[in-house]
Amino acid sequence: MKDDARKRVFSGIQPTGELHLGNYLGAVTNWVALQETHDAFFCIVNLHAMTMPWDASELEGQTIRTGASLLACGIDPARAVLFVQSDVAEHSELAWVLTCVARMGELRRMIQFKERSKGESESVGVGLFTYPVLQAADVLLYQAHGVPVGEDQRQHIELMRDLGIRFNQAFGDTFVLPEAFIPPRGARIMALDDPTQKMSKSAGRPASSILLTDPAEAVAKKIRSAVTDSGREVVSGPDKPALTNLLGIYSLLTGASVEALQDRFEGSGYGDFKKAMGEEVAAALAPIRERYAELVADPAETARLLTTGAGKARAVAADTMAAVRSATGLGSRS
Repeated sequence: MKDDARKRVFSGIQPTGELHLGNYLGAVTNWVALQETHDAFFCIVNLHAMTMPWDASELEGQTIRTGASLLACGIDPARAVLFVQSDVAEHSELAWVLTCVARMGELRRMIQFKERSKGESESVGVGLFTYPVLQAADVLLYQAHGVPVGEDQRQHIELMRDLGIRFNQAFGDTFVLPEAFIPPRGARIMALDDPTQKMSKSAGRPASSILLTDPAEAVAKKIRSAVTDSGREVVSGPDKPALTNLLGIYSLLTGASVEALQDRFEGSGYGDFKKAMGEEVAAALAPIRERYAELVADPAETARLLTTGAGKARAVAADTMAAVRSATGLGSRS
């Protein structure tokens, strides 16, 4: 397939905290694969990081480090467009236009807003309420056909489509309507210390996740202390959520099926299983950790790559916004 015939995908990640194994297996490995088969745009969404209280002195450094992490994981600037959201002003401009198209009721129904506002909807920032509209702008701006996301983001993709349909009906066909690209496995990696919760950068519990920068001894320690289920059998199933999560991680990293891993550790018990898993995880993360160390030692190079990516992104975003301005009566003046 020619490059110009490839379907386009867009996805983003917030620069809040260090990337962990859940980010890697749940999203980034999928991105790395998609850059070989699709016209891929990957964005460090620093404007989204402002929807919750943020440290202004840390945000820029976190943004660069997130870029370094993605590069270390295999995102290739020669194959994908990797950039920082705030470097492309059209994101904010289109978000305002779509905010005027969105409805209060549909934003109130967003599950993540309810969860993150924790019942304090009258006192949280307006950005937390409207960020799904900015998220829609991120994707619609690049006329993306697909959005690689986890199952928990499906409602947001539906909102993007609703806003795109509403705009197209009111002002003429302008936007491609994106679909959710949800991988069949690995889309939701759970916390090591609580398999009922998603592994998260914001959990605030060091034992809950394995960072991509964790040295081998830290990886082994976290896996040794990971919650397990009753009994001693290393098996996956509805009644063993902790082992199901650990086996899933092991399988995704090594390529071995869960069934093969169950056979391998039959009769071994949790101790042998965790020891072997710790070694495999540490070995898989070693080249990422080494490449990341090289990149953070030269932040100017990462910044240069992100700036180059922003230039490529702006070329696409400018065309979309010219069409939006013309369609909505704002004009297409430069």
